[in-house]
Amino acid sequence: MKKNILFFLIYTTSYFNSQTYTTNFNVNIENKDVKTIVDLWQSYLKTNSKEYWNIAETKDLKNFNILNIEGVINPSLMNWNFSNHILSVNPLSEDSYLIKSIFEGENKSVFAIANVLAKRENGNYKLSNYLFDYTKSWKSNSSGNITYFYRPDYILNQEEVSQAEKFYSELCKTFNLKHEKLTYFIAKDCDNIYDILGYEYIFSKGMSKECGYYEIQNNFIFATENAGANHYHEITHFINKFYPNANYLLLTGISAYLSGEKAHFGKSLVYHTKRVHEYLEKNKEINLSNPFEFYKLDENTNPQYVIGGLLCDLIIERKGKNGLIEAFSNTKSDEDLLKFLQMKILKKNENLNDILRKKIKEISKLNEFPNKLKG
Repeated sequence: MKKNILFFLIYTTSYFNSQTYTTNFNVNIENKDVKTIVDLWQSYLKTNSKEYWNIAETKDLKNFNILNIEGVINPSLMNWNFSNHILSVNPLSEDSYLIKSIFEGENKSVFAIANVLAKRENGNYKLSNYLFDYTKSWKSNSSGNITYFYRPDYILNQEEVSQAEKFYSELCKTFNLKHEKLTYFIAKDCDNIYDILGYEYIFSKGMSKECGYYEIQNNFIFATENAGANHYHEITHFINKFYPNANYLLLTGISAYLSGEKAHFGKSLVYHTKRVHEYLEKNKEINLSNPFEFYKLDENTNPQYVIGGLLCDLIIERKGKNGLIEAFSNTKSDEDLLKFLQMKILKKNENLNDILRKKIKEISKLNEFPNKLKG
């Protein structure tokens, strides 16, 4: 989910270099345990080393710090060189403390307030993800390849579970991929997703009615109760790790293209295509020959999902599934994708702007966006 990422990238164009690590006046560093935990957290922030982290989590998780999830902000939290100010270190039990700290940019701009745990392990404190402590009382359900975690009062829809398993199997079959186990967290809403991740505050909190995230290294899916147990859009992101040289616009597009009625913000791709069509009819000056620049419509539709889906559809239409896989393998940069389209997809004298506008108009009129990978 990249809707709010654009805001962040526009807000600042450089990494922050002047890092500081401080504690609030109320943090009692005269207390031996508190001082040890402060040093532990700050040492981790300076090095991003797993030596400071819970051994079991570093063993089981490729990305052992779940706060460091791409998509919530891009690049992920630990890659911005933020300063950090510890607000509190409070005991939860005899051997467990909650660290609450602010991640700050230049001019003391607050980007996140994060929670992380420090737990005593073999006599020494180690850091631990807030996620697992927050969800320890949640219910769980394991199907064939997907394990769900959800709030005790949430009723898991078994039909959706079956649909998700079927979709995942078809996805792996389509792209000839081996199944891996997925872990699927169903939070109450978008803000609750941030809560369970450990973000007490993040600049995008409260801005989205619907959202979802896929943590690619651990195959963790974070969805809302509104999205349910079959958030096809996020499940589709499983393929991303196998195509590191795919352009982000194609990966964005395929996640919407394959997701049916839940393509983007819980609505179908047809719905969003019709909205894009209406907008383009009123804004003739928009040139889709540079598809990367048409990224804003309104809070209900990100046109990049429509444009990306259309590009995938065009490639499949003219070169089949193998052509799409070829595109996923050779289009890392925007220039690479434009070159691929020009040399291998577009016919002589064809214009990408005209082709995309024509497709948008046709799909809107038909009220149907068929998946050409089916059948």
